[in-house]
Order: sequence, then C-alpha cells, then structure tokens
Amino acid sequence: MEYKNGTPTGKSRNSAGVKKNQSLRKALHILEGMTRIHTPARLQDIAQSLGMPQSTVLRFLNTYCDFGYVQQDPATSCYYLTLKLTELGFRTKDNFPFPYSLLKYLKQITGTFYESSSLCVEQNMQMVYIAIEEGPDRMLQTLQRIGRIAPMHATGVGKLHLMNYSEAQLQKLEQTYGFPQYTKYTISTMHALKTEIERVQQQGYAIDNEECEMGVRCIAVPVRDYTGKVAVGISMSAPVTRLDMHKIAEIAGYLKAIGQKASEELGWTG
Repeated sequence: MEYKNGTPTGKSRNSAGVKKNQSLRKALHILEGMTRIHTPARLQDIAQSLGMPQSTVLRFLNTYCDFGYVQQDPATSCYYLTLKLTELGFRTKDNFPFPYSLLKYLKQITGTFYESSSLCVEQNMQMVYIAIEEGPDRMLQTLQRIGRIAPMHATGVGKLHLMNYSEAQLQKLEQTYGFPQYTKYTISTMHALKTEIERVQQQGYAIDNEECEMGVRCIAVPVRDYTGKVAVGISMSAPVTRLDMHKIAEIAGYLKAIGQKASEELGWTG
C-alpha cells in the first residue's frame, strides 16, 4: 500500500492493473489506525496520528458511528471503537477455511500437560492465534488471545513458519518489521535468526525461551500441508517455573508425534 503523508495515494492498482477503491482504502486505514490508539481520542489526535485531514477523518467517523462501529463520548467528545468489531471477528473465525478437526490436538496437549496450547498461522509476516485451549489455571490467558498478533522472530510458531522463507523473504521481513527486542533473550540480528532457523529445521521443533514474554516458555511443532510447507504451528506455553529446560526434549517428542498426525490430516505424506 502506498501512502503520502500517512494517507493512501490515489494511483494504486493491483497486480492485474485494476484500480482500487480509494474511499474504502481510507476507511480501512482509519479503522486500523484506531485499533492502535488504546484510549478514546479526540478528532484532531486521530487525524494527526493518521496523517490525514480532520475533515476527511470526521466524515468516516460519522459513518462508523451510524453503523455502530464507533461511539463518541458526549462528555469529552472523544471517539472509541465499539465491540461490534469483536463480533465480526468471531463470525470470521467461524467461517475461516481451516480444518478445525485439528482442535482435538489442542485438547489432547492441554489434557496431558495441563498447560495452554494454541494453533497459529502466518498472515502478513506475523503470527495470528486462531485457536486456543487454556490450561486449567488459566494463568496465561492474558498472553494468548484469538486474533492476537505476534512477531515471527520471537515466537516458536513464528520460527517454524520462517522455515518456509527464502533469503529474499527474510530480508523483506527485516525491512518491514525489523527484529525488535522484547526481552533480553529476543533474537535481534539476521545472523542469529538464520542460525536459529537451521536449529529448528534439524530438531523438528522450535522454542520460545522467554523471547517474547518474560517468565514464559513455549514449545512449537509444525503442521505441514500436502506440499510440505508449514501451514500451522501448534504450541504449548507454560510459566518457566513449570516448563524446565530439561523437560523440553521429552515434551517436544510428544508434540512432534501430534504434529505428524495433524500434518497427515492436511495431506502431508512425508
């Protein structure tokens, strides 16, 4: 997407040369921008954060209000998103073209280890949680949410999907998002990331050792489709106090067997 002063330009075409709807692009740009503003905000603040004229933003905000996606606080005149977007998210999840037969594996993992497990897919060089089975104590429920976006370089599921990446794709990932350091353990260089990807390829599983969240470890295994590419990541997360590094190999062996069965459901015969 091309922008000028924070606003989508009017000359964008797709790969087939077909013109795109610029009003819709602006509408989505504003909506996505508001999701990054974590408190109710004034019109001028929203417009400034988006790099768009207030008059333009106001027109879209009024329409969002008409459809119930945005409300304005009469006391402060601040705008904020409503939970109607959450409703759409759940509807989208229900219609997502994904083999939800894999959900039984999350129940199996959580039922065996009494820890949270999840299914993740890649979208736009980021990881998206599409299904979660919470552990009995729900200790990690604040860290995992359906629809939550997570970085590829700092998560076990992300490292799995990076096995699909070519050199050019890795460079694009670095150019687009960089390698932010979330904790003192986060991989922050291309060299270190490539070394880690090679390790994941050799051992058949990935580890997030407090790289994304301090105090949390994750073990992730790939689910491959019929082409052999990693289509989904299955992960198990637990506090470091319960997931000792000495237990990783044993647990990983169990998860790899599940990943194999799940891959067979997606047509992989390797």
